[in-house]
Amino acid sequence: MASVKAQMTELAALIGDLQELARPDAVQPGPLEVVPLHTLLRTALDRARLRGPELTFVTDLAPWYVRAEAPALERALVNVLDNAVKFSPPRGTVEVTLMRGELTVRDQGPGIAPDELPHVFDRFWRSPSARSLPGSGLGLSIVARTVQQAGGTVSLAPAEGGGTAATLRLPGAPTPPPEL
Repeated sequence: MASVKAQMTELAALIGDLQELARPDAVQPGPLEVVPLHTLLRTALDRARLRGPELTFVTDLAPWYVRAEAPALERALVNVLDNAVKFSPPRGTVEVTLMRGELTVRDQGPGIAPDELPHVFDRFWRSPSARSLPGSGLGLSIVARTVQQAGGTVSLAPAEGGGTAATLRLPGAPTPPPEL
């Protein structure tokens, strides 16, 4: 039963990824609203902790409000955190920092080869070393698309001391705009 449940979860995630990417780029995203990024991030962290219960999550989250499509942004955050969980060693640490609109998620995994970095946001691309792990190669392309629609940027780089650091920069403010 556990195997069937895990496969159903993976299939549901794949269907969601495919639906997200099936939306043409020309189609406007859902309604943009002011979203507390730090709150969405806490929700995504709760999900990541369920997927990596043996991992330690070290967080430092300052308030940050962005204009985005909330469900799409939460899905992008989950995708970034899922990658950190997937590539972290057992009993590893995932560091998550949100300061002044810059979100950094750092894992202690094997890292990404420099010649692979230009491809990580391509649809369906998977590192040869990751092909034995679950995934479709769609997660980071969804992250890139969602962050760009919110006016931000995303990058991956080798982390100092090993692992990978994903950095999302989103325009916004530390306080919500005044109500009209």
